[in-house]
Amino acid sequence: MSLELEQRNITLIKPKGNRMLQMTIDEDMNVPDIKPDIDKILQNHCVVNITGIDVYDSKVMVKGDFHCKILYVPLNDSKPVHNMMNLIPIEEAVNMDGVAKGDHIKAEYAVEEMKITPINTRKINMKAIIQVKVMVDEKKDMYVPIDVCGEKDIQSKWDDITVCKLLASKKENYKIKDELAIPSSKPNITEILWYDRSIKNKEIRLLDDKVNVKGTIALATLYLGETGENSLEFVEHEIPFNGVIECHGVNEDMYSDIDIKIVEDKIQIRPDLDGEERVLSVDVMTSLDIKVYSEEKSNILTDVYSLSGDVQINKELVEYETLLCKNQSQCKIKESIELASHDPDMMQIYYATGDVNVDNIDVYEDKVEVEGVVFCNIIYVAADDNSPINVYSTMLPFNQVIDAEGIKKDSNMSIRPSINYMNCSMLGEKEVEVKCGVSLDTIIFDKQEVNVINGLAEEPLDLKKIQGIPSVVGYIVKDNESLWDIAKNYYTKVDDIRQINNLDAGDVKRGDKLIIVKNIDGLEI
Repeated sequence: MSLELEQRNITLIKPKGNRMLQMTIDEDMNVPDIKPDIDKILQNHCVVNITGIDVYDSKVMVKGDFHCKILYVPLNDSKPVHNMMNLIPIEEAVNMDGVAKGDHIKAEYAVEEMKITPINTRKINMKAIIQVKVMVDEKKDMYVPIDVCGEKDIQSKWDDITVCKLLASKKENYKIKDELAIPSSKPNITEILWYDRSIKNKEIRLLDDKVNVKGTIALATLYLGETGENSLEFVEHEIPFNGVIECHGVNEDMYSDIDIKIVEDKIQIRPDLDGEERVLSVDVMTSLDIKVYSEEKSNILTDVYSLSGDVQINKELVEYETLLCKNQSQCKIKESIELASHDPDMMQIYYATGDVNVDNIDVYEDKVEVEGVVFCNIIYVAADDNSPINVYSTMLPFNQVIDAEGIKKDSNMSIRPSINYMNCSMLGEKEVEVKCGVSLDTIIFDKQEVNVINGLAEEPLDLKKIQGIPSVVGYIVKDNESLWDIAKNYYTKVDDIRQINNLDAGDVKRGDKLIIVKNIDGLEI
């Protein structure tokens, strides 16, 4: 009877490649006719939202929208500040050899540098450098042998492996809506001049067939009060959210790598129950990039021999990944900052906002060192009649060491930074203290290899070789030898060696003395 392998399939998602490149935007923007001339640009907020990913001819076409919002001081206008917005469609073809439509593709945009230069009072020039990163994973079937049948005296060896496999990969939108009343001490709202929104205190949990997403939308709003055109008002709100995303097959024992971003927002003025314009109607659309991993343990067949034949084994080297580390580390930043001499003095701080970038990742023994920077904007009431508010921009560097026992240079890792909080307080008219918390969501996979049996064939025994083996042998165990190795070399069984030598369930070590009896029952020699 011929030998047959019984195999089991494990579907893996393996990295296929990634590319990183830069694209530039150089566009002029006219001030809308209904807006006054520009005197001074205070700040800008620019983001890129991905709208589509297509694959063709070994290329990944990434499409998106470049949103730019600008706050400025007007020239000869009664209102203290104005805003304007622009949307620029962008697309980039990224060469990726071997990419296919069935691959898992993720694309990320990051605005690395943004410069806005006034051309005249009615036109500005926008120059931006955008980093585009495309990551491609492919589905691979890993066939592992779990048993062999066909002969009664086949000796088999199994080893345990743990494979980390991607169980779920999907993108979902989650909408957050709320009606926010302004404090009674504030005047009615005439016009929303500027707002910043960000996700804070993110918390993600896996449930049975669901992903639970919690957090807070922090909203800072600058508006024109009803008491007059110079009535500049500021309010802050927090919008808690707690939602559930359906995700078939997941449970709380699995591991998640989930990114949540704001992709759309809309804020409108609404009347309260008394008909007063005192309510902000907020719609925020978030996008979740969900990946859920499970660890699967398998008992795989790693070696075979026969006491009645010579088994020829074909093997192939198979790569897989195990989960090495998943954690969320916190980096606290505390800096005292002096304003530049040309910046107007501070009278009151409205709020501070920022973005965070990771600039460099170094791998050392059992640890990862992350270096990055927080781009911080401080919006404050200025002691300047011509410019009642000002924005001071600065960079806050940070460094964080993440423990990762067993990490290697080629380990596959994802480190996602986010700002947990940002607070600032005045120390003087030209000095401010900033406190910021950066969260680093980290997941690291270790690359493993295993020689997997993918074919067996049995041939007649080499009788001359068998005759050359003594019937009984006194044997001293060598370095790195196991009972399996010894039994295979002497055409006997592991259990027989244990029984003759009164060995327990453990293995042998160097220097152990054994009696080995050749097992040739049923053979004609």
